[in-house]
Amino acid sequence: MKKFFALLKVSVKAMLLTSSGVGAGRRRRAASGVGAVLLIAFLGLYLSGMYSFMLVDVLAPVGMESLVLVFMGLVALLGGLLFTVFAVRGVLFGGKDNDLMLSLPVPASMLVASRMAAIYVENLVFSFFVLLPAGAACFFLGSQDYGLGLWLRLLLAALALPLLDTVLSVVLGAAVAFLSAKVSRGKALGQNLVMAVFFVAVFWFSFQLNGMIGELAAQAGEIKAAMGWAAPLLWMADGVLGNWGLLLAFLACCVVPFVLVALVLGRVYRRAVTAFQSKAARSDYKLSAQSAAGQRNALLRKEAKRFFGTPIYFWNAGIGLILLLAMAVAAVVKRDALLDLLAQMGGVFPVLPLVAGIMGFCLSMSVICAPSISLEGRCLWILREAPVGESVLLWGKAGFQMLLTVPCTLAAVACLTWALALPVWQGVVLLAGLLAFDVGHACFGMLMGLAFPKLDAANDTLVIKQSMAVMLAMFLPMLGLALSGGVWWLADMAAGEAAGPVAAAGTLVLMAAACAGILSKRGPRMLRAL
Repeated sequence: MKKFFALLKVSVKAMLLTSSGVGAGRRRRAASGVGAVLLIAFLGLYLSGMYSFMLVDVLAPVGMESLVLVFMGLVALLGGLLFTVFAVRGVLFGGKDNDLMLSLPVPASMLVASRMAAIYVENLVFSFFVLLPAGAACFFLGSQDYGLGLWLRLLLAALALPLLDTVLSVVLGAAVAFLSAKVSRGKALGQNLVMAVFFVAVFWFSFQLNGMIGELAAQAGEIKAAMGWAAPLLWMADGVLGNWGLLLAFLACCVVPFVLVALVLGRVYRRAVTAFQSKAARSDYKLSAQSAAGQRNALLRKEAKRFFGTPIYFWNAGIGLILLLAMAVAAVVKRDALLDLLAQMGGVFPVLPLVAGIMGFCLSMSVICAPSISLEGRCLWILREAPVGESVLLWGKAGFQMLLTVPCTLAAVACLTWALALPVWQGVVLLAGLLAFDVGHACFGMLMGLAFPKLDAANDTLVIKQSMAVMLAMFLPMLGLALSGGVWWLADMAAGEAAGPVAAAGTLVLMAAACAGILSKRGPRMLRAL
């Protein structure tokens, strides 16, 4: 067991900080990992706390509050899958220390179990803070007195559910890695297609679940009966509310698959690592004419190859742009229905602030610049020694994000302005504000990447999903949007309806100018200090 806990310590350490470094740099990396975990915990607590008490208030009168635990269990499972399924290849198979670890005198199954346990720890944080509000809602608002034993049973369920989540993540993640590895040419395209299918399935299920929630009050019994496919979660819910037999069945359903997957994967782990890390050589290579490009074009091309050639980078940093374009297309397709809805609401509904907020949220999720410095890893010195100025390098990375976000913003604003029949002046102001946000977000993300580098991460997944730079570059701009919304409201109250959007757009322009100025002045110095 000492070997297992030593391996687990290394795996968790690699996920939360990095494997080496001392002093202030080490404390900064520790803060980065802990900050990411805290943000995941906050997300789970927010999602569950917002709905659990409301749902229990509806379901408790008919004695069906167990459905709240079922729904929150589904949220925990889906959230855990989204957090970890695409990280499996990097954490489980793609570690830079695989050669060292496989040479140690420990069974491969133990190494697999330790890395699965590291994934379990991440799932545990989210699951625990999702189930906690659901259990509290049942305890305080339930149809009967469940006693203090509910908290013990809830703790056991919260510890067990991430095991099932980890198994699903490992199986699905390994399947994605295997299928993409079979594509000898266009491997990244193949993996992106697999991920796209997965996301479509998740969104379809979410819409189905939303439909069921809308019918809870009248059809709670029928909904529970129709959820036989989620039997383990039904066992968990009834077990937490007092049925120890079903709770033990749920625990077995979580523990046994975890052990079996670890044992089976341990037997084929060496071959799997070799297969996933091998690169196929082209047999049809032909020598062709080569051309030179300018510094900026070369940097943009390099960033594009990195972004589109790394599926986990593409999907984590690009999902916001995908959602933005999907929303715009949906608005165009459903234009008549949207206009009818707005007409029924008598023009009272604040369309423009809502549209601006949703679009800003999608753009905030497009964190492309923040991990780009850390993704260079220990090869960053090559870029610094290249005959390229620090400013050119930094603005090349920031420019690539703007090269993606600006066209998407233009297309989305045009579609939504037409679909919602917004006045032309509102569309122009919306476009100006969001374009300023694009510039400011790219510059701010670049600054966060310089301030919180993670150059010695074990794999790219840790940089893209679990670094403080990415988290701050995603959530702090949302606070900037909230601030501009406050300015909008104040200007609207003080000077009239037209002043609000103009003031908010002006605020975003000032923020963008400040970020761009700081990046130009301090960015090169911060890069040299790395």
